Amino acid sequence: MIWSREELHDLQLAGKIAKLTLDQIEAYIKPGISIGALHDTLIKLIQKRGADLAFPPNISLDNCAAHDTANIDDKRVIPKRGLLKIDIGANVNGMLSDTARTFSTDGKNVRLIKASQEALDKAIETLKPGIRVCDIGSAVQETIERFGYKPIANLTGHQLEKARLHAGVSIPSVKAMPFSKRTKIQEGMILAIEPFATNGKGPNSGYVDNVGEPLIFSSNGKSRTEVGKILTQRFELLPFSLRYASQYLIEQEIKVVNLSQILTQDHFHGYPPLLEKTGGLVSQAEHSVLITKSGAKILTE
Repeated sequence: MIWSREELHDLQLAGKIAKLTLDQIEAYIKPGISIGALHDTLIKLIQKRGADLAFPPNISLDNCAAHDTANIDDKRVIPKRGLLKIDIGANVNGMLSDTARTFSTDGKNVRLIKASQEALDKAIETLKPGIRVCDIGSAVQETIERFGYKPIANLTGHQLEKARLHAGVSIPSVKAMPFSKRTKIQEGMILAIEPFATNGKGPNSGYVDNVGEPLIFSSNGKSRTEVGKILTQRFELLPFSLRYASQYLIEQEIKVVNLSQILTQDHFHGYPPLLEKTGGLVSQAEHSVLITKSGAKILTE
């Protein structure tokens, strides 16, 4: 896969903006701060630096691994005791980044956070053209299990392409997945590597389920409603949050009631929150990388 000089410039800028946004947001993460304010601040920080969103800010607490974010009228606040995953991405002329960190609001569960971070580091160390994705999964699983935790088996990293957030190759967090035995990494691929670790117990632990109503949607490109067409034009095929879509429609002086229902009826894809099956806490670490001849260039550090 060959990228132009301009595309590589935009890719590196998207990575830098996402990294700087996570650096800056850490000062905002305090008990009592509203999830809505955190969502809106993350978007403003990305846009202030001249980028758009690759996807809506994922703000997931405790046993929620991913796909949670602020609702239109969200009343939730950051708790005194909690494990907060923030997963964001920047979009510069269609070149996308994707990165995540886990924050403890009470200084606890540091070892669980370290497990996913070290698994990310080990996975990146293995990256080079020709390596099988199952070998990446092995590095993640072995690292997390060495800490005494479990990887989330049914969540994967993914390939990034221009204007496509989830494209082509998936990157497992466990040794054995049906798709992973023969798939090989190629030079020029852009990958989001994102191990999740959990302290869940029992035979059903280490897996997530969709729970609740989706707060994140993406268009299938075939919208029929006026609202659907407007949001497809704004976000194209990239995911967006109900909250940000509602704010955008208000800016366009378009009044909408039951936006979620409209999008569902218009065949937008919804992404419900993903909760660990046994209620275990979940940590996440993520970088976007570019595969080079000799290994991987981290774009979001």
